[in-house]
Amino acid sequence: MMTCELFDRSLVMMLVMSATTTFAGPIDHLADINLTDYLRGGGVPRDGIPAVTNPSFVPASEAQLGELDPVMGVFMEGVAKAYPEAIGWRHEIINDQIGKRFISVTLCPLTGTPQVFDATDEDGSQIEFGVSGLLINSNLVMYDRRDDNTLYPQMIYTAINGDHEGERLTLLPVVHITFGRWKQLHPDTQVAELATGLERYSANLQEAYARSGVYQYPYGNYRTQNGFLIFPWTTGEPDLSLFGTKDLVLGVCMGDELRAYPFDTMGQNRQAAINDELDGQSLLVIYEQGTAIPYSRDVDGRTLTFYQVEGAGELPVWFEDVETRSLWNMGGLAVDGPLAGSQLEQVPAYNSMWFAWHTYWPQTTIWNGEGIIDEPPPITAILEPTAGSVPADLILDQNYPNPFNPSTRIRFDLPVEGEIHLAIYNTMGQRIRRLADGFHQAGVYELTWDGRDDGGRAVASGAYVYRLEAAERGWMTGRRLVLAR
Repeated sequence: MMTCELFDRSLVMMLVMSATTTFAGPIDHLADINLTDYLRGGGVPRDGIPAVTNPSFVPASEAQLGELDPVMGVFMEGVAKAYPEAIGWRHEIINDQIGKRFISVTLCPLTGTPQVFDATDEDGSQIEFGVSGLLINSNLVMYDRRDDNTLYPQMIYTAINGDHEGERLTLLPVVHITFGRWKQLHPDTQVAELATGLERYSANLQEAYARSGVYQYPYGNYRTQNGFLIFPWTTGEPDLSLFGTKDLVLGVCMGDELRAYPFDTMGQNRQAAINDELDGQSLLVIYEQGTAIPYSRDVDGRTLTFYQVEGAGELPVWFEDVETRSLWNMGGLAVDGPLAGSQLEQVPAYNSMWFAWHTYWPQTTIWNGEGIIDEPPPITAILEPTAGSVPADLILDQNYPNPFNPSTRIRFDLPVEGEIHLAIYNTMGQRIRRLADGFHQAGVYELTWDGRDDGGRAVASGAYVYRLEAAERGWMTGRRLVLAR
């Protein structure tokens, strides 16, 4: 996709037969415009960049990749696959199958957007996508081979014309990561081979790709030069006072809300475990040197809060949850503690150059740097639960100091072992912080609240309630405290 002048504009008219598309959710702001009016030629005809379909795979040990070569990693239904970024540079779309699910792995080299979609049709067959040769906001526009007409802009993955107009593809999780790191997470990964999956094209084209060897990024220093744009944005103008044109962000959409997590901001910590909330849903973003993986913080019906800890193996990022002190690796797997064996659910999201993300999503919010918490003080029994020292009654002491700033101590007596829950609530009755959860031996306990919520954010001055429950025995008691910042 090099010059608009090379593109046959008659192709636009052939592919586009659309009225204004009806959208829903976070793309409501596009509902009143006909996106087909914003299509631009990308310098090649349809299928001028050949999409791959069902490529061959080899074990990681046979892949011709270096440890630092980037891949798009997909793990579903117990199967791990790695798609080299180099294949995405040259082909932009890889139609494939993982487990029993058909998927489409896509990468636009002009917007830096690796995205994976469910490509299973209603009858269980494979939906194949091809490269249309068109762009919106410099971003890949795919066409649907079921009718050879319907167009899907990759970043909004909603059909803007054709037989499937208005249909939105299902975005699936993907990790943009180095091959070496992906192998550490998934040693049994399979790796897509270059120059395979091109059977629908001519023998000459297949031979040409087989001869080309290792694929290089096709646009020189485009990714690092903010002033180097091959095609203009078309649906709007990004705010370049916030970030550089090509600065990378992790873009997350949950419900009707969007948030951008700038790599430069996350990278100030080199590694980070970020607790956040978006549209009422909990979110954890794990960052490590150019890789960002978003997870849900909900496990078995409760929301966990995480903090980073020293490494316990080859992987660089390890973290624990405040509630059970279980140990988790950056792949979202609990490897030790009460929740060992639990797996965090990865949230579908994608990386993007800032100009493309903000042009499509001008209503986006931006991560404010909060949600990274220090290791909390341990919850420890200050008297061993011996026969002579086990408390006689359930007692929740008044916190000290009170009022307080920035932290206060809370002590409680537990006369019998069992499940307990201790949490902070605001005056509306909304829980803002879990302090203790789960099974505890009988004893006297003391812990500290640091004036922050479950997301690690400092709460406002005012009155709060802390409540201790032992539901199995029908016990509940609470007290009032005051934070005065």
